[in-house]
Amino acid sequence: MSNWRANPSLEVFTNRVHELSILTQAAADLERGRPHHVALFGLRRIGKTLLCQEHMRQLAAEGRVIPVYMNLEGIGSSPELFAQRYVGLTCFWAIGRGEGSVEPYLRAIDLVQTPAAGIPVALEAIRFMLDALGREAIDPGALLHLAFDFPDRLAMALGRPIMCFLDEFTELSSLARFPQVGNPYKLFRSIMQQHSHVGYVVTGSAISAMEQMVRDHESPLFLQLRAIELPPLTAEDTQSLTAKIMGQPLNPPAQAELYTYTNGHPFYVTALAERLRELSPAGAGQITANQVAQAFVLETLGARGQIYNYCRYLYDISLQKARGYAALKALLQILAEEDGLTLTEAARRMHRRPSSVQDYLRWLIDVDLLVFRDQRYFYRDVVLRYWVAYISRGIETDGFPTTEDLQRLVADLSERFARTSTQLGRAKESEVRELLRGLAGRTVPGSYFGQAQPVSVPSFTRVEPYRSRDGQIEIDALAENGEKWVVEVKWRLKRVGRSELEPLLSVAENLGARAWCVSQAGFTPDATVFAHGHAILLSNDEDFAALAKLVRSPVGKSSL
Repeated sequence: MSNWRANPSLEVFTNRVHELSILTQAAADLERGRPHHVALFGLRRIGKTLLCQEHMRQLAAEGRVIPVYMNLEGIGSSPELFAQRYVGLTCFWAIGRGEGSVEPYLRAIDLVQTPAAGIPVALEAIRFMLDALGREAIDPGALLHLAFDFPDRLAMALGRPIMCFLDEFTELSSLARFPQVGNPYKLFRSIMQQHSHVGYVVTGSAISAMEQMVRDHESPLFLQLRAIELPPLTAEDTQSLTAKIMGQPLNPPAQAELYTYTNGHPFYVTALAERLRELSPAGAGQITANQVAQAFVLETLGARGQIYNYCRYLYDISLQKARGYAALKALLQILAEEDGLTLTEAARRMHRRPSSVQDYLRWLIDVDLLVFRDQRYFYRDVVLRYWVAYISRGIETDGFPTTEDLQRLVADLSERFARTSTQLGRAKESEVRELLRGLAGRTVPGSYFGQAQPVSVPSFTRVEPYRSRDGQIEIDALAENGEKWVVEVKWRLKRVGRSELEPLLSVAENLGARAWCVSQAGFTPDATVFAHGHAILLSNDEDFAALAKLVRSPVGKSSL
C-alpha cells in the first residue's frame, strides 16, 4: 500500500460521505486530545480499504494528523515478527511518509539504517527489540507491549497525533496461541486506553468475528470502538460509479438491471461495468438491460471473469481449513438451490440428523457464508449463491457460448434473482440502521414516514439489531436514547400486509418503543389503516431514498 497516493482506484471512489464524516470527526477529536476509535466492517471487497485510503489521503493533504496503515493479515506469524513489523510500519508511515521501499522497515536489524534511527524514541524501541530478540528466552508479551505502545510515544515525539488504520484486525487473534501472550485484544485495549495521541480505525472482513469483538459484552473491546458496518452503495451511488468506469451513464433500464444483480456491491459493480465497456464499444448509452444480464452471466460463470475468480477465492478460502469439507460443500449446494431453509429442512435434504447438520450451519455462519434469520439460513452474498448453484453442477461458460445457451442462462438468471429479491433486503437493514444514525436530531417531513405531521428523529446513542434472550424475537434495528424505536425491513416485491405489522406492534409495545416498517413495495390498504390507528411509521422505497438523500445533505436547523 505504499503507493496509495497514486492508487487509480481512488479515482473512482464514490460517495461514502456519511462514513467519511465519521472518520473526519474522529480525526478532529484526536487533534483535541480526545481520541475515540472506530471499527469498520463489511463484506470482502465492499470498499473498506478504499475508504481508509481516501481518508488517509485527506489527512496527509491537511498535514495535522499523521496516517499510518497496516494490514495485520500479513504482518507476522509470530509475536517476534509482529512486533518488529508493527513498529517498523509505524515508522515507515510516520517518519518515511509511506514513500519508497517498505522492506528496510520490516526488521529491527535493518530499521537502524532508516531515518527512524534518527528519532530517539524510535531508536530506543529498536534497541529494545534487538536486545529482546538476542536473548535465549524471548518474552513475546513484552515485545507486543512495546509494539502497541509505540505509536503514542512516537506521536508525542513528533508533535502530531497519529491515526492508525489496522486492516483485517481480527487476525490479531492468531497471536493468542503463543505462550506468554494471553488475550492480545485485552493487551491492546489496556494500552489503547492510555493513549491520548493515537486514534484507531480497525477494519475486518470477518463480519461475525468483528461483530462479536465490538458488541459482545464479554469481549475486551466491548464499547471501546464505534461500530460502522459499511453497506453496499445506494442505487444512486451505483449509477455514479458505473458512469465513472464507463465514461458515460447507462440508460435507466440497463442501470436498473445492473443494480439488481450487483445490489450496489462496489466490486461487482466495477467488474460488471468493465465487462460491459469491453463488450460494448458503441458506448454505455446503447446498452440494453438484456446485454447487462448477458455480461453478468459471462462475468460470473466464465473462468476469466473477475466475479468468477472472486467467488472461487471466497469459496475456497472459507472452506479450505474446515473439517467435514464434503458435507459443507453439499450443504452450500443445497442452500444455493433452496435458500431460506430451516434446520430441519436442511437436515432432511442432507439425509442427516438436525443435531449433526447444525454444527455445519454454525460454522458457515462463523465464516460469513451464511446468515441466520427468522429460524432460517440464507446466503449472505446472493451473487455467491448464484455462482455456487451453477458451478456445483459443472455449468460454466467458455469464451464464446452460443446465443441459445447464453439466452437460456439469462432467462434462468432473471428467475433466480426474482426469487431472491427478498434476500437483497439484508443489505437494506444495515442501510436503515446507518440512516437512523445519520438522521439523529433532525426533523423531517412526515410524508416520508406515512405521517401528516413532521417527525423528529431522536439522537440515538445505540442502533443495533435486536434479538431476545430466548431467540424467539428478532428485529432488524432497536434504536435507543431514552426514547426507543423498533424497525423492521421488508425489502421484496410484495406489499406488506396487516398480518406483518401486528407482530411488529406487539414487539414495540413490549419494549415501550415506536414502530417503523420499511417496505420496498409499500403497504396494502389494510396495513395502512392499521398503521394509522396504532401510530406505526411507514416508509416505501421512495421514502427511504428521500431520507437517505437527507442524510447526505448538510445538517441545518430543519430538514423541512
